[in-house]
Amino acid sequence: MVSSGRPWGNTGVPGIYVVLLYDLLVAMDLDAPALLEGLGISRDELLAPDRRVSMALAQTVAERGLAMAGDRGLGFRYARAMSITLHGPVGLLALSSASAQDALDAACRFLGLRAPFLVIDYARHGEMAHLKLKSTVPLGVAHDFIMEAMLVGLAFMVEQLLDAPPEGLEIRRRSPPPAYWREMEADIRVPVLFDQQEEALVFPQSAMAARPRLADPQVAALAREQCEMEFRQWRTEEDGVLAERVRTTLQDHTAPMPSLEAMAERLSVSARTLKRHLQQAGLSYRQLQDEERYRQAKRLLGNRRNSISEVAYSLGYNDVANFSRAFKRWSGVTPRGFRERDSAG
Repeated sequence: MVSSGRPWGNTGVPGIYVVLLYDLLVAMDLDAPALLEGLGISRDELLAPDRRVSMALAQTVAERGLAMAGDRGLGFRYARAMSITLHGPVGLLALSSASAQDALDAACRFLGLRAPFLVIDYARHGEMAHLKLKSTVPLGVAHDFIMEAMLVGLAFMVEQLLDAPPEGLEIRRRSPPPAYWREMEADIRVPVLFDQQEEALVFPQSAMAARPRLADPQVAALAREQCEMEFRQWRTEEDGVLAERVRTTLQDHTAPMPSLEAMAERLSVSARTLKRHLQQAGLSYRQLQDEERYRQAKRLLGNRRNSISEVAYSLGYNDVANFSRAFKRWSGVTPRGFRERDSAG
């Protein structure tokens, strides 16, 4: 069983990325079947085109892979094994875009479809562009593996798009040089700087005008249409998932209910992001708070040893009349009417 308490939540990760890790462990002569042991899923099932796994499961797999590979540069090896075509329509859109800037814009917009735990912050500093990777949730012991794989993978993708990395392209890592770095350095045609202030790909802004070698407007239009369809479906699912996480978290709270800002911090998102996702799901944080208060009120009123005033105070109301008005708004009857109806039933 995978613990539901993992910080990554429930938003899905494409199963093909787990398959890639599995096959990489096979190539490293490691016990790849142990990667999926007890998780209720097989490699063949993960090959299905639309198959996704929970991020909790993905984190478990990443941690197991790291434990098996030890100090052998799993992130670099994973990036080296990752082809741009592995990303489906997102990769196809990047390959067929009219310019490197268009490909980058597509990556920024659609990254959540492939790595829902990361965002790209694109900024210019003088003549240089900085493509910064930031995690939206705690990544635990898999953090360095993921950043390593993503940044080196992005550098390899630039090379696949343009045949050669642009002059001045470099990778910046916050972490110190790992022990395996010297062994991997020769396989990467891009300088990697450690002990930096950011996790980023840095390159001359002028490189954004370069034309990918497989640029094709018809293919790009079809790939974008596929990406947009998948994006709409993903956002709808993500909004619902976040709303359920709020409901679950509120169930652990009696009065006072956490504020929107406190809840956002608890879920490792910004208050603005939480509010937006709830709105897109047709909800508000106030609605979810009231929903939980109503659930708790019914439970407390069901115990007749609790007076109505005690129930009101336990839910954070300083005035019984305010509680009675709120309860009538939720249920259509007053707390006293609810008890009388409950007794009659």
